[in-house]
Amino acid sequence: MPETLAAEGATMATTAAELSTLAFFEGCTDEELTGVESAVTGTRHVVAGDVICSEGDVADRWWIVIDGLADVTTGGLYVGTIGPGETIGELALLDGEPRNATVRAATDMELREVGGAGFVGALLDNPSLSLAMLRQLAVRLRLANETSLHLVPTARTPSTPPQSSTRSRATELDPFAPGYFEDPYPYLAALRDDAPVHWSERLNSFVVMRYDDVHALIRDRGMLGSVTLNDPLATLTGQVSEKAQRRRVDKMMIRRDGDDHLRLRRLVSKVFTPRALQQWRARAESVVDRLLDDVAEKGKIDAMQEYALQLPVTIISEMLGMPMTDLPQLREWSRSLSKGLDHFISEEDEEVAAVAGRSMFEYVEEVVEHKRAHRSSDILSSLIEAEEQGRRLETEEIQAQVMLLYIAGHETTVNLIGNGLAQMFRAPEQMDRLRVDPALDANAVEEVLRFNSPVQLTRRVNQDPLEFDAVTIARGSMVTLALASANRDPRKWGPTVDEFDIARPGANEHVSFGAGAHFCLGASLARLEGQVALPRIVRRFPRMEPDYTEPAWAPRMTLRGVDTLPVILR
Repeated sequence: MPETLAAEGATMATTAAELSTLAFFEGCTDEELTGVESAVTGTRHVVAGDVICSEGDVADRWWIVIDGLADVTTGGLYVGTIGPGETIGELALLDGEPRNATVRAATDMELREVGGAGFVGALLDNPSLSLAMLRQLAVRLRLANETSLHLVPTARTPSTPPQSSTRSRATELDPFAPGYFEDPYPYLAALRDDAPVHWSERLNSFVVMRYDDVHALIRDRGMLGSVTLNDPLATLTGQVSEKAQRRRVDKMMIRRDGDDHLRLRRLVSKVFTPRALQQWRARAESVVDRLLDDVAEKGKIDAMQEYALQLPVTIISEMLGMPMTDLPQLREWSRSLSKGLDHFISEEDEEVAAVAGRSMFEYVEEVVEHKRAHRSSDILSSLIEAEEQGRRLETEEIQAQVMLLYIAGHETTVNLIGNGLAQMFRAPEQMDRLRVDPALDANAVEEVLRFNSPVQLTRRVNQDPLEFDAVTIARGSMVTLALASANRDPRKWGPTVDEFDIARPGANEHVSFGAGAHFCLGASLARLEGQVALPRIVRRFPRMEPDYTEPAWAPRMTLRGVDTLPVILR
């Protein structure tokens, strides 16, 4: 497990001032925190994918998260994600029992490592410190009771794989292959075996199919995310393609790398940490309950338009501070721009995306000007304040980030909810399990993300030459990482990989949110909304059933979802 513990120890030790900013130490004075300072043994840098601590380990230390995200699993089932300001492993240290969870870095992380003996001594010497810890334990117990996280591994009841999963032979990724949009996974399985790394004429790109290769490359800082719409040379030289300029996407953080990307991400990321988003869970539950009340008497609904769409668009709009009366127009622009993410787009759709980009850009500019005079606690106001505090955030950058957050903050989550419902109708025994077992709420969302990811692929440009399976990828090539293929790789999940199992151990190790520097900023928000939306509808309508023979999958290669999902409510 590659990791680094700072050798300088004392020179990198956490200061009392830094500790006092954490909720964990709320109410403690600098003097009381002196004992914790002395117990901090150094800084631990962890690479995405590495295990910080394992279930069953003996506890002799704990960690404070300074930067980055980590997933927590118990019995192999996903429990949640923790981020900056939260702590890892102190409970096992206090009760003297083996660790009861495994914590794995989802992104690169910076941790402060605290020695066990020194910290226990500090608790004994400082009653205020003990009270601060008790407050945090009470919060955790309350959340556990509210969400029924009494995780006990249950017997696996796998679903039957789709009937179309017959193996076919393929040599390159081609979305126009017969039946691809209806069910791409048999085709991806054949490619994964026959051509795990290959050149695709259709995509004008190298394609990487296997989990280990995708997982490694998606964390590689030498892989640039600032692809300018199939122009790798422009990426390496810092130029921007005409299409990117027309759609106004060139200033979005996903199209930036290095210090520029980090600067933009830091301005926004603190409102998307798991801890910061907990305040939105109650709001999400309220929105979902209202939606279910509204449709209860209808008997039949389009679950995409009347349910899956409504929660994400409402929450991200409220977070951004966008006028709620303008949601239909914002949704239309967002959908037009998201179509432009596909590799194949008609000239007509390209023009529609360009018009939507210009229109949304101008609209957000008006909202920004309004917010300058009427500040509030929303994300947009925070971005404006950051600009005015010398953070060098240009007005156009504010506009671009708001557009990105709006599109990414609801488009993929709509498909997460829709894909989850569609798959549970195909595997009703899994819907039954979710209905009766709230302990599976979080892991069920991870399995949906693994089994039928809303984001099927992502593109990068390599700064250095690469070689996989005797295939040489020259510097400056477009590289397509087939996330959907990686998520169905039996080398990772074994022979049951094509079975939908909401109690699958390790389901959260999917690559649907990416990894590394470009790990999806909205991952915690998407998880929260999925954990609210999917369980609540299956429990409210225990006998609901699909009113279709097969889902109407949208003919899109990058973002996978259904256009409509007719459902009979019972």
